[in-house]
Amino acid sequence: MARDFHMNKKHILFILQGGKGGTQEYIKMLLKYLNKDKYEIVVICHGETYIELKKLGYNVHYVEMVRNISVWKDLTSLKNMLCYLKKNKTDIVYSHSSKGGVIGRVAAGLLRIPNLYNPHGWSFNMNISNKKKRFYILVENIVSKFTDKIITISETEYNDAVLKGIADRNKLALITSGVDLEKFNKKNGDDFKQNLNIPNNFKVVGMMGRLTEQKSPQTFIEIAKIVTDSYPKCKFILIGDGELKNTLEKMVSKLNLGEKLMLVGWVNDPEKYISIMDVGVLTSKWEGFGLVLAEMMASGKPVVASEVDGIPFVVRNNIDGFLCKPDDVKGFARNVLRLLNEDGLYKSMSESAYMHAREKFDLKRVIQQHEKIFDSF
Repeated sequence: MARDFHMNKKHILFILQGGKGGTQEYIKMLLKYLNKDKYEIVVICHGETYIELKKLGYNVHYVEMVRNISVWKDLTSLKNMLCYLKKNKTDIVYSHSSKGGVIGRVAAGLLRIPNLYNPHGWSFNMNISNKKKRFYILVENIVSKFTDKIITISETEYNDAVLKGIADRNKLALITSGVDLEKFNKKNGDDFKQNLNIPNNFKVVGMMGRLTEQKSPQTFIEIAKIVTDSYPKCKFILIGDGELKNTLEKMVSKLNLGEKLMLVGWVNDPEKYISIMDVGVLTSKWEGFGLVLAEMMASGKPVVASEVDGIPFVVRNNIDGFLCKPDDVKGFARNVLRLLNEDGLYKSMSESAYMHAREKFDLKRVIQQHEKIFDSF
């Protein structure tokens, strides 16, 4: 009986291209909480993601996918994916982000395997030329023909798909992202604060994300300069890694922020760092959802974030925190200072953020909605 039950499991192949960041954390949450009695899951990935998921004990298969468009390399990735699918039982292909989404859906479509797609932020919403935007919209329109269901993670992402004619509504599903509420809560981080040699009477302002142009970490460092000049008993921490690391280190040195700002790098325990924050910040130029904001809010931290894409559906302006135009350094700094200086405002926004995250961004709901879609195929 045990063998028969195992054989009846639905075999699902996750495909993603990309390094560490929100999409990888999203995949890790699904892998951890999806019903293992019902689903057998394999992940096609490469690089840092392959190493990390393999280390965590998940079933992974290596296929390299380059971020930029490269006809020869992309065709090689497609060939390798087709070889895997022909040799291995797969009931559903679930592709994530732009490159993995295109290659994965074409491969599944050619072999007539049911497939799902999660863009994690549309490529045409990036800070790119209008010519590239039109090209990416065209690609999404074409590849959506191979797609059975597109899962969007925010209302903005869903609405953009409708407005740009990416797919009919019957192909679209909205599953707003969620966080592990048991992991992110109102923990007291004083002990960890001491481990980082931050005085207990200092306030902490933090940001977490890849050090890339999308996240605009330079803006965060400029905010740190303004805030710490006005509020000396404050420490800024920037958690993440990426191609801008050297640029940011030079900025920190040039602005004499060495004692006021910590560049932490990647961490495996983000909840510890969020627990010591008083204010969370996200300076992204574009953002499908902004999962880290939900994590901060679930920990009772008011946030100051960019008013772009899916973020306004996560953060209610003037309720859970403040929203600013991207690159508005003075606006960001002004609102961070308000939260540091005005105790009543801070307490109100902290409680609102905490309650809102718990009501709207529970990971259990995300898992249930995914399983309902998986079971429909």
